Amino acid sequence: MGWIDLPRKSTQLLPKFDAIAALRRKNSINRIVLCGMGGSSLAPEVIAASNLESELPLIILDSTDPADLLPILESDLSSTLFIFASKSGSTVETNSHRALFHAELIKQKLEIRNHLLVITDPHSALEIWAKDHGVQVLNGFADVGGRFSALTAFGLAPAAICGIDVSILLDEAHDIALELAKPSNPAVLLALAIFHNGSSFISLPDTPLSQWIEQLIAESTGKEGKGVLPVIESKRSKNSDAIRIVFTPSSGENQKNDVYLNTSLGGQFLFWEWTTALLCNLIDVNPFDQPNVTLAKERANSVLAAKKYSVLPIKNSETPAMLKSFVSNIAPSGYLGILAFLPRSFELQVDEIANEFRKGIDVPVTIGWGPRYLHSTGQFHKGGTPTGSFLILTHEVEIDLEVPEQDYSFAQLQKAQALGDVAALKENKLNLLHLPLTKELTLTKINQSLREVF
Repeated sequence: MGWIDLPRKSTQLLPKFDAIAALRRKNSINRIVLCGMGGSSLAPEVIAASNLESELPLIILDSTDPADLLPILESDLSSTLFIFASKSGSTVETNSHRALFHAELIKQKLEIRNHLLVITDPHSALEIWAKDHGVQVLNGFADVGGRFSALTAFGLAPAAICGIDVSILLDEAHDIALELAKPSNPAVLLALAIFHNGSSFISLPDTPLSQWIEQLIAESTGKEGKGVLPVIESKRSKNSDAIRIVFTPSSGENQKNDVYLNTSLGGQFLFWEWTTALLCNLIDVNPFDQPNVTLAKERANSVLAAKKYSVLPIKNSETPAMLKSFVSNIAPSGYLGILAFLPRSFELQVDEIANEFRKGIDVPVTIGWGPRYLHSTGQFHKGGTPTGSFLILTHEVEIDLEVPEQDYSFAQLQKAQALGDVAALKENKLNLLHLPLTKELTLTKINQSLREVF
């Protein structure tokens, strides 16, 4: 519960942030790359995308696809600072990034201490590694969980190092904390509204902040067969009675169940943490654990140990029938999750497939990028309301990268995580279709097949 006092407690971190930012300028660093998953990257991503003044952009790396890693690896690292953020210090994706870029910095004979920074909890394996290699460490607070760490070093430090004045966020959070202490606590009112609405979903606008809220609510509430799944959408799903959050007032009258939230970014962080904890209390689940995340990790580790990464190819001619069968088994009261273990350059094509589904089926449609979603909505998929249907997309990598210190590559890690989640979802008896992309079976062909189905 340490997140409650963060607007006050995190002010002690500000001098450390300023010192690191000053050192960054001295070392002529002009690019910041943050390697982190879930709560270790989502809040910094929101802050960096806000209208707060910044000296440098923040690059978020939460992919294991070589196509996403190579452009950074092959660029000028002499002016790059890598931040490796992991609360537990054992996050496989972050440690793989750490091994890759540390090895490349050594290869280029660059001064490690000038190009690496670690953010982790005290005494973690990542902290021990950092101290052994002369890498500076910023510690998180051990009494604050990863999803609730937006106002700790995990959320604030990357933005501060880019030159953003994060004290503004703490001041904003302090102001909203005073409002949350009043009898008419708005977080209580929203938690009650979501609970009494009775829907398994809440609608959020398509903004960076919504990505952070999605993880917070989905991973906190989605367990024991219960939960509320945030659905990020540009407009409300057809026939949906779910609560819809609006960040900007509409030109006309708000629709039924619209909730307009007008508060600062720092205030949003604390407000949603309170709302989520209170909603979990109403649902009667523990907001601070993620019991079903482990299953997918175990299945992925089994794939890595067995080195069985291959899957049977699917002929393009078989796709319409497979999609038709898959769609026919989507629960009318359920949802569809499109889970893409692909480079982010495929984003527009995946969006097109999602839109094609939205035209054809009257259920919420979500998109998760693997392995990112495994640290977010993946908990809800397996532990929450068991009405999800999942289309998993994988591909064959053209240029692979070895993970230093391991006996597998990044492409194999990515495939293992995809196949591990396929196994975990099947064990939960959920409707699932895995389509491995090939030169014949492309996203364009899948979209064409969808038009035949609908």
